[in-house]
Amino acid sequence: MDCGLKGKTAIVTGGSKGIGQAISIALADEGVKVVVVARGTDAINETCGAIEKAGGEATGFSVDVTSESGARDAVQMAVAKYGKLDILINNAGGAAKFGAFQECTVDDWLDSFRLNVLGCVNFVKAAEPELLKSGDGRIVTVSSISGVQPGHFNPHYSTTKAATINLSKHLANIYAGKGICSNVVCAGPVHSDAWGQNVAQLAKRKSLIFDDAFLELEEQEVKKIPLGRVGEPEDIAAMVVFLVSEKANWITGACFHVSGGKFSGMS
Repeated sequence: MDCGLKGKTAIVTGGSKGIGQAISIALADEGVKVVVVARGTDAINETCGAIEKAGGEATGFSVDVTSESGARDAVQMAVAKYGKLDILINNAGGAAKFGAFQECTVDDWLDSFRLNVLGCVNFVKAAEPELLKSGDGRIVTVSSISGVQPGHFNPHYSTTKAATINLSKHLANIYAGKGICSNVVCAGPVHSDAWGQNVAQLAKRKSLIFDDAFLELEEQEVKKIPLGRVGEPEDIAAMVVFLVSEKANWITGACFHVSGGKFSGMS
């Protein structure tokens, strides 16, 4: 299906691994010039290399999304390279430390807010002038179903993911008459770096080897998912591509749950 994206330019934060990498590759497959933003240069180069090998166009910049100046530099470099910016994918996020409510320190909460919320804020502010020039700008924020349906661990993460959903709706409100659509995708359990971190935490907590912890976590999660499997990064990427395409011209301020049915509600 032609999504009408050929020739557009996108920044994907956290675009070198997991869900972000899948989004970067999926956009490139649609003819988008992709700017991969992440911290690690090796992973950036690997992702850009895979895109170019497949015939796509990509470049990458090592940037800390919590830095305002870093976000500005990334946008400026993207425009210098490709001449414009049409799409911003706010995917960078996570938790530096996993734990229960009483185990999370004030610094853990602040670090999570800086990464998950201010990372988005910094890039939207930096990208706004270019997205307005596009006339068909798109902002998609990758959040988590934990932002609306938290579990028993990592409240600092789930709370800040809830904030990104609210932020996305705010952006939809203020940009609706200015040619920019803003939506959010709430991802369910997905085989990604975050999944690996969860496995490692389980292994440490129960004194298991990694492979055994992986299988235990997989069994636990599959029981909660009506479609009977843990997601893959490509499942999230497919929704993101649709939302930035011309097929989604009349969608803004919406929250899409891509979780195999794990989210127990309709909204």
